[in-house]
Order: sequence, then C-alpha cells, then structure tokens
Amino acid sequence: MNWVFLPAAVFWIAVTPIHGKLVVSGVDDRGPKCAYLSVDTQSRRTALRRGDCSRTGRLTPRVLPLRAHTQWQDVRVGGRLAFRFRDASDTKVTWTYGGGSLWVYDVWTQHGAQLVRFSLENGRLEQRVRFPKLFKPVLAANDAGAFLMANPSGGVSGQRTAALYFVSTRASRPRILQRSSRAALWMTAHGRTLWLETVTGTRTFKLWRYDGSRGRLLWVRNRSSLFGATYGRGSLWGVEAGYCAKTVRVLRIDAVTGASRIVARAPLLDCNQVGAGAYFRGAFWFVDGNELERVRG
Repeated sequence: MNWVFLPAAVFWIAVTPIHGKLVVSGVDDRGPKCAYLSVDTQSRRTALRRGDCSRTGRLTPRVLPLRAHTQWQDVRVGGRLAFRFRDASDTKVTWTYGGGSLWVYDVWTQHGAQLVRFSLENGRLEQRVRFPKLFKPVLAANDAGAFLMANPSGGVSGQRTAALYFVSTRASRPRILQRSSRAALWMTAHGRTLWLETVTGTRTFKLWRYDGSRGRLLWVRNRSSLFGATYGRGSLWGVEAGYCAKTVRVLRIDAVTGASRIVARAPLLDCNQVGAGAYFRGAFWFVDGNELERVRG
C-alpha cells in the first residue's frame, strides 16, 4: 500500500479522477473556500489550490447569491440558470455525474423540488423534473438515469420509510422503485447498474443491485461499517472501520453476489476522515486521515 500525504487544515471529503489525474477535494477549515489537491499517480507530484467550492475542472454547478439580505440564490451551470433556490441547512444543492450528464437537485427552488440534467458534452440543459420534497438525498447516476433516496438524517416529512426514486433520461416524473427502508447510506453506479446500501431501523442493513430499474437484494446484515463504495475492474471497493477503531480494512466486493473479502489493512489515522475513494488506473485510492492510500487490484 502506497500513499501521498495530504496537506493539513483541510477536511478531505472526495477523490475524483479528472483529466488523467486524481483530484482530492475538501473544505478548508480556515474559511469558506475549498481545497483541491491534484495528484499525478505515477510521479506522486501534487499541486494544491484553493477557491470556489464548485470549481473542480469539470462542468459544475456554481451557487451565486443574488443580493444582500435574501436567502435566494442562483445555481448556474456553464453560464446557464439551473434554478433559483432558498439556502438553508437542509436545502443544500446536490449533484452527481453519470451517463455523460450532470444531474443537479435541490428541495427548495422557486418551483418546488427539482432535478435537472445537463449534457457534459455541450453544457445544454436536457431535462427538468419536478420532485416530492426530498430533504438531504443520496444521489447517483448512470447510463439509465438518476437515483435518489434520503440519507439517515433526511427524508420526506411525515414518512417513516424512504422511497428509492428513479428518473430515466426521458422521464418527466420520478418513479418509485422501492419503499421498504429508512435511508440509503451510499450509492455507486457503473454502466446501467447501481449498487446501494440501505438501513431499516438501526440494525438491518441491505446491499442492493439495480440493473436499469430492476433490483435484487444481494445480502442482509445486522451491522455495517462500510464507507461509500466505488466500482472498478468488475468489483466494488470500499473501506470498513468501526468508529475510532485502530484499523481500517479495504474490501473488494463481488459486484454480482455481494460476497466480500479483505484485501488490505491500514492504521486508522482519523475517526472522522476516512472513506472517500475512487478506482483509478488499476488501483483503489482512498482517504485515511492526512494520507491518500493506494491498493492495487
């Protein structure tokens, strides 16, 4: 296992392959800006920059305040208006990439909850879908469309179970694929397939695989400490660690059966900063405290 040291004073939350390099991004604890560390995975050379949290080198939403003394803000993508939303603790803009598209969601726009899709090829607005008021969703997308489900601290007011919503690239409204769990812990997608882990109550954890809109259950467990998995080389990859445990375990999960095995272990360096990862150039990369770790496979 090899690593790259990450600069201090940043809460690192994402690892993203962009233009042949890995970009590790996070929130600067010295102000409102974000930090971006570009990593050349062959030479291990790095370059750090700070700036607007919407700037990653890809087509990305930009949040622009309208004027002083108002909570309304514009969300623009490539200069085009996606929607105007009202900023609050539970109305933060959420977005993801998949199938050549950028999908952007917010629960409190001037026209209610909305999901919009932009083409990554030309930046054009391709789709706009009205939604139920879904607060704090987990969002993923693939070639089939976009998937949304509440996270454990979000949901729909008055509902005890969360729906898994699916929006195809041609749909004018969302479709409910299941309504049996409390929330989604994570989602990851590849091709026309989606994997997600859900929780029911506090002790029932399920791993699901959806091919298009057709889903099947891979396993049920009474505990889980798996952090956001990602797809690579025919498998799911993720890290598993109990809160403030001494060791983090890297898992390789069969994408068809859900069977998993431990492929590496490392000391857990930070209880609150572990798990952000990506599969890139034959290796799984993930954040562990102030290190970017690499596991070949």
